[in-house]
Amino acid sequence: MTSAGAQRILTAVQDILVERGLEDVTIRNVAAAAGLSIGAVQHHHKTKDDLIMAAMNEVSRNFIERVASAVHPEASARQNLGAVCRILGGVDDESRTASVIWLSYASKATTSSAVASAHQESWRLMEEGLTTLLRQWNPDLAEDDAAMLMALLDGLAIARVTETDRMTSERAQRLLDQHLKGLEPPSR
Repeated sequence: MTSAGAQRILTAVQDILVERGLEDVTIRNVAAAAGLSIGAVQHHHKTKDDLIMAAMNEVSRNFIERVASAVHPEASARQNLGAVCRILGGVDDESRTASVIWLSYASKATTSSAVASAHQESWRLMEEGLTTLLRQWNPDLAEDDAAMLMALLDGLAIARVTETDRMTSERAQRLLDQHLKGLEPPSR
């Protein structure tokens, strides 16, 4: 299969996750959505779990690239931190797809050790990145400050995809700004 076919499979998994949910990610549904035969999908992904792991790896790679591209050398540490937090917290509507997919994978991580391991590694890397950004902005912050920020961002992302009337983009940004204000470095 060409790389275009492999990409169509991963895109189909993501589309099904966002539109219909994890339970509808089946070899048959993915093949239909990708416009491929069941055999073509199974050639690369023998089981549903293999398919989910491949799609999760792709989403994680794209997500990490998006977060990395939000950090600019000419921007202040606070601006870079804010940009990354907006993505991780799903504050912008463009983050919705990634947040829905991430929530699906987090759910799958409760029943699949392979997905749990990949999920834990991704969040470990994100927490390390947040720790670095936080310490660039305020060197006095502790590692637990990054963990607390991650918890807030997780909660915002979940609320943004499941409770859109209650957790608007504006409200999520306001809550994020309030939290970051509490982490500001002291005036020197």
